[in-house]
Amino acid sequence: MQPPSHPWLLVAMLLLLCAEAGAASTRLPRAERTRRAKASATLEQSLLAAVRDAGFDQVLDFKRDGARIAHAPYVDVAVIELDARSRPTAAANVLLSRDYPTGAIVPIDVETLGTTAVRYTAWNLDHRDSGAHDATPTEPLVPGRDKAPLHFMAPYPASLFKLLIAFRVLRWVDQGHLTWDQPWRFLRDTEDKGTRPIRDWLEPMVTESDNTATEALVKLLHEQGAMAGLNAELAALGLDTLQVHGTSPVTGRSWNPGQIHMTALDTARLLLLIEGGPGVLWRTASGREVTAKELSGASRSHLQSLLADQALHEALSSTLLCGDARAEPGIPAAVPTRWVNSEDGTVTAAETAFGRDTRPCNATAEVTFLHKTGLTENYGSDGGIVRSLPGKPWRRYIVVFLSNLGYRYYDAKVADAADFAKGEDGFPYVSTSISYTQRIPALGRRIDAMMRERQRARPQGPPAKDSAPPQAPRPAR
Repeated sequence: MQPPSHPWLLVAMLLLLCAEAGAASTRLPRAERTRRAKASATLEQSLLAAVRDAGFDQVLDFKRDGARIAHAPYVDVAVIELDARSRPTAAANVLLSRDYPTGAIVPIDVETLGTTAVRYTAWNLDHRDSGAHDATPTEPLVPGRDKAPLHFMAPYPASLFKLLIAFRVLRWVDQGHLTWDQPWRFLRDTEDKGTRPIRDWLEPMVTESDNTATEALVKLLHEQGAMAGLNAELAALGLDTLQVHGTSPVTGRSWNPGQIHMTALDTARLLLLIEGGPGVLWRTASGREVTAKELSGASRSHLQSLLADQALHEALSSTLLCGDARAEPGIPAAVPTRWVNSEDGTVTAAETAFGRDTRPCNATAEVTFLHKTGLTENYGSDGGIVRSLPGKPWRRYIVVFLSNLGYRYYDAKVADAADFAKGEDGFPYVSTSISYTQRIPALGRRIDAMMRERQRARPQGPPAKDSAPPQAPRPAR
């Protein structure tokens, strides 16, 4: 091979070779890639079995007068296994839908912890309820995947999308555009909803899924010019299926299906960043190394503390329904004591009095669950970070569940509470305060038992300093 005739071309070739060598040197060592691939393969099979055993095709549909659901629901579940320092060791993602009624395993790249094997499309309820299986497909979330082997219409995430708003607020604080104590007066159109420090808008949005607080922060981000960059910021991290479109700069609302998108695997990676183990968490397709430093330590600790203070344990975890014969135990997580009535053990949160004594379930809890839920009539979701409590069987992992199983779907155990002649007011959850099909917490329990067994013999080692339980002060409301 003859050397290039121009010196600048020789320099360019040398730079290219150095860049390629540098990129290769940042890849996982071959042994680690092999180990992670093997661990992921067994995790995938276990997760697939858990989703199949959930029996989601057995739920009842209020809109069909209590008949069984017409088609297999759309369910997207992801798990990332962590070591004692909160570093990823394995990942799995399973899809359930009309196309994959017995479930499909999503191929995951061990370097990016992502996938290009799924053509994700925007949710459309009419398409979902259509009797025609080949109804007109919806818009792709990520271009260039027409030949992907799997296709999946991503369910609307409901209030789980508030995690994206929290992430953007934290980044905006880290960049110096906002401060936590900065007062924000929220005018919803012309209606004055009051003035609070920004931290006091964020806290109820996360812990109780407060909609007014979410509106306030969405409008704040619009006025700061920060909403426009949210999707690009997430895409730059390789999380390109996490998208927020169409929100109103006037009211902070317009959170519509078909415009707000999340997938379980990308949400799990966002939670991995929030958990923040040491080193490279994943690499994007362009080679960017994503680390916990995408958020400041203070911001990660602050958001962890809010997720750990979650009041709504009624989806993958079901401690709010403790002792109810119609409820299924889920991830064995404790409800934070701030929500528990010291006299009778009941919890009132998000304007709902759940009416069960949670103390027996809190006493036997094995983990903390730093998470966020989402619920509407047509959609149910939950996702978070699971950490074992001191003295309990050790496990640490991230789990995310997205589905079209909102409160219109319920179980035979609560069918006696349904009164179809009353229309919407006769929804069983109105009488029972059981808002999700109990097949969801049952899946959470299966996944937790699976992870406890997988991690049972693992040497724990010292936890990473930045993955210790958060010590940030609880924000005032």
